[in-house]
Amino acid sequence: MDIKRRDFLKLVGASAVGAVLYNACVARPGELNIQSPAYIPEDVVNGTDNWYATLCPTCTSREGLVIRVMEGRAKKVQGNPEYPINLGKHSARCEATLQALYHPERLKRPLRRTGPRGSLEFEEISWSEAMGLLLDQLNAHRGTGTMVMVTDPLRGTLATVVDRFVREYGGQHMAFEPVEQVTLRQAMKELFNQDWLPHFDIRNTRYLLSFGADFLSTWLSPVNYGVQYGQFRQGEGRPRGLLVQVDSRFSMSAANADQWLPIRPGTEGLLALSIAHVIAREGLGNQQAVQAVFGGTQALEPFRPEAVAEAVGLPGGAARIEEVARAFATQRPSLAMGGGSAAAHTNGLFNLKAIYALNFLVDSVGREGGIIFNPQPPVPELQTALRGASFQQWEELSRRVESRQPPVNLLITRGADIVYGLHPQVNLEQHLGEGRIGYMVAF
Repeated sequence: MDIKRRDFLKLVGASAVGAVLYNACVARPGELNIQSPAYIPEDVVNGTDNWYATLCPTCTSREGLVIRVMEGRAKKVQGNPEYPINLGKHSARCEATLQALYHPERLKRPLRRTGPRGSLEFEEISWSEAMGLLLDQLNAHRGTGTMVMVTDPLRGTLATVVDRFVREYGGQHMAFEPVEQVTLRQAMKELFNQDWLPHFDIRNTRYLLSFGADFLSTWLSPVNYGVQYGQFRQGEGRPRGLLVQVDSRFSMSAANADQWLPIRPGTEGLLALSIAHVIAREGLGNQQAVQAVFGGTQALEPFRPEAVAEAVGLPGGAARIEEVARAFATQRPSLAMGGGSAAAHTNGLFNLKAIYALNFLVDSVGREGGIIFNPQPPVPELQTALRGASFQQWEELSRRVESRQPPVNLLITRGADIVYGLHPQVNLEQHLGEGRIGYMVAF
């Protein structure tokens, strides 16, 4: 057959087009394997994303989140705009939850120690075997008072479950709070007779006087305070708020304040009472509160600015104290709050009670722009709150482990790294390494 070059090129071109057309008309492998949403969970369907509202498990303030899930896997974390605490914002802790979920070194199965304590020698076991070992220990020590359970601070339903569990087995519960607020809670109890920490209405206040509370960094609920601080600064139809930070160090809040008042550490209470003296002496505050809370103007006489200025070490001396006191009393609504470094002293309770008592003088208790107390949960079962134990209680536990009077035969920890988080003075790590606790289970 005699084929010319031109005819050959035509045939080649036609065959190539045919091949393309053929492949275009035939389904690719797997194309007809259609997933039916009727038989597959909605968060596993290919190409479909779902958003689930939840709470952050790593934040103490439990910020509201929405999680994007595709094909059964969490892909993105962002703040829930409808949640009142963070209003769509979220912290780095929330963002890190995805890293914790997918970290290649995360524990996937129960581990049983095979070597001596501290040797990091473990072997994987099944869930049924792990539960069997735990149940054996629980039943062996039930009702003996030798079980101790340590968790992170809990509230609501989970706190109720843990509380009932520990009481059923006759054990002791302790909550570990790395940045504990025991002193702050005690001040609220003694001054306001409240078991729950209040809401500080920063967004609606006009003059914010903060003593050691680094609320723009790590204190209590920084995301919530950050959102409020933005509204506090914007004003929204009212004068822009003024922040005065009383702090012995140049904290994040001090860096953003209109005025930073550096004072000697531990003298925050003296300064607060001196401010109260000026307000009472000049009749700028609630005179009934002066009598009922402070014992009258005469009782505040030892704290007059001239008497405490040198001890406090505030630049400007007595005149500066008087200036702050007059501004706090006249630019209402005003709010005084304290914590952090102000509570981290042997006189921390005195400091906080003096600081928060200032709110009585300017009628900022239970009002907009001041301290607003949270209502009790409507369901009695949800009123349980397992709060952080004090440093003294941890020392008592350490002495109990050391003396074995009574012994701790079973220690269960959940969400609390007490060896890493407790101060070396407690000496609990050494006692654990010496085998003074019979059996340990860590969740």
